[in-house]
This record gives sequence, C-alpha cells and structure tokens, in this order.
Amino acid sequence: MTYEQWSLVISIVTAVACALSGCLLLVNRHAMVSEGISHAVLPGMAIAFYFWRDYESVWLISAAVVCGLVLVWLSSWLSQSGRVQPDAALGIVFSTMFSAGVVFVSLMLRNTHFHADCIIDGNLALASVRQLRLGGIDLGPSAFYSMLACLLALLLWLIVPYKELKLSLLDRHLAERFRLKPRLLLFVSLTLICLTVVVSFRIAGSVLIVAMMIAPPAAAWFLSRHFSQFLTLAVAVAVLSSVTGFYASRRMNIAPTGPIAAASGFAFLLALLFAPGVGLLTTAIRRRRQMGDLRTCLTLSRIRRCEGPFELDSVEDPGERSSLERSLVRCDQAGLLSRTSDGRFELTEPGLVVISQLEAQFQL
Repeated sequence: MTYEQWSLVISIVTAVACALSGCLLLVNRHAMVSEGISHAVLPGMAIAFYFWRDYESVWLISAAVVCGLVLVWLSSWLSQSGRVQPDAALGIVFSTMFSAGVVFVSLMLRNTHFHADCIIDGNLALASVRQLRLGGIDLGPSAFYSMLACLLALLLWLIVPYKELKLSLLDRHLAERFRLKPRLLLFVSLTLICLTVVVSFRIAGSVLIVAMMIAPPAAAWFLSRHFSQFLTLAVAVAVLSSVTGFYASRRMNIAPTGPIAAASGFAFLLALLFAPGVGLLTTAIRRRRQMGDLRTCLTLSRIRRCEGPFELDSVEDPGERSSLERSLVRCDQAGLLSRTSDGRFELTEPGLVVISQLEAQFQL
C-alpha cells in the first residue's frame, strides 16, 4: 500500500475508535473530556519525562492516561457536589492541572527540550511515515497498529459486557440494584477512552480528535432510537466523514485534518436539521402541518355546528374573517366543502370523514 492509502486507513481506524469513545462519553455527559485531556495530561507527562528522559517511553503514555482519569474523576466529584456545574467543574480541573504542569516544567525541566505538543500533538498527514519493522519485515505504519489495538480493545469491551455496560450507562441506579458494579464498568470505560484519546492525539492531533469524538456521536444521537443503533450510526458517520474529508483534502492539496473535521461537523449539521422527528427543519415542517390540520379541523367544526350553510359575511371581526376565508378556500380546493349558489359553504361527504378523523386526532 502507498503512503496515501495508509493515511486513509489510519484516518478511518482513528475515526472509528474516537467515535466509539465519544459515544460512551456522550451518554455519560462528558463529551468535552477529550478536549480537557489534551490540557490535563501535561503534569503526568512532565513528571514521567523527569524520571525516564525518553520521549518514546511507554511511561509517558501511561502517565497521560492516569492524568486523564484524574481529570474525569475530579470533575465528576465537583459536579456531583451540587455546587458546581459540570462544564465549570471540567474547566476548573483541566486548567488547574495544566497550570501545575507548566509550573513543573518551568522549575524542573528548565534546561530540557520538553513540550507536550511534541509528544501528544500529531499530524495525520505524517502518520504513515514511521514504519513498524519486525524481523526485517516492513509491516506498515506503527500508527495503524497503535490505533488498531485501541479499536479492538474498545470493540471487545463493548461486545463482551454489552448488556451490563448498556444498563450502567443509561440507568446507573438500576444497575446498582442488579449489583452490576457500574463504577467498575465506568472506570474501565474511562481508562480505554483516555488511552484512545492519548494515542490518537499523537497520531492525528487534538483538533481532529475532539471533532471526531463529538460530531459523529452527536449526529448519531439525533438519528438513533436504540443504543446499538446509536453506536452503528456513529461509526458510519465517522467513516463517511474520514473518506469524504480525506479525498477533499487531496483535491484541495492540503492536510487532511481540517477537511475531515469539517466533514464531521457538516454531518452533524445535516442531522441537526433533517433528523426524522427531532431535526429543526423536520420539526418546523411537522408543526406547520399540524397547525394547518388544526385550522382545518376548527373550520370544518364551525361549519358543521351551523344549522344551515355557512355564510362568511356573518363573521364581523376583519382579522378572523380574513383567516377564515383562507382556510375556507383551502378546504374548498381539497373537496371538503362545497359552495351553494348564493356563495355559502357546506360540508361534503369527504369533509365529514376528515372532520371526524381530525377531531379524534386533536381530541376535540
């Protein structure tokens, strides 16, 4: 495979892993944790680097994961106290941890070339450059295998304890009654999420990862009715955004990070506007149709209560008369009313059927 093809494969695997992680965060109302982790990992990485002095040490990644867990648990503890809003708690914790990391780097690593961006802020365009060799055999980019391992771990975690995890995420108190240990399930989920976030940051950078962990799950949230459908649609949106953004970047001759993030945002916008039943435009259209049906129902009911054919001139209020006239014209065009020779209105047989259906619908 060429470097370009490997980059596409890496972007898809990364997007799927981030989408699944984002689904777990979104259900837990921790969608912005991925952004907070990018700041909160600095103290752990700085301390690990101070002892091991190796940019590629696994202890740096382990320390970053631990800091991510500390961020989540501290922000959850503050928000559960009832005195701090969840978004404010997250901002307080990650800004404090990041500041502590800056102070530690300034004091203890003053003469060392160390910065979190050089370790945790990757570039998807260069992800396929570094190859993994085993026994002299070129197996492909190491970034692919790193993200594939994270993806497989997430899939295994979602498949094996699926029912228990689903109940713990959606109804924690019920899970506690069934003794499913939701805290342990949440801890394992957050550990995998933090690992995925840290590894993906090294490969694709913070902007793309935050976008892929929020936009596809949020779009799937509007389109799904079941948890399994929610996960499937989030993966589908992530893959479609990756492929679309990658080939758009080729056409524009720019790095793929921006187009992929923009494609995921565009997918969310489409879901927000056109999602069946809950989209902004679909809701507006449905309400407009319901208002039209209600006006028709009230108009037909008014005519039916009349002892004889209805005469528009009997309405004295000009505003009410104008609105009623438009409604009468629509009902006449739909065949629900008929006009007598003197211009008055009376119900037809289809009109009687429709008024019965509308009254049952609106419970009038």
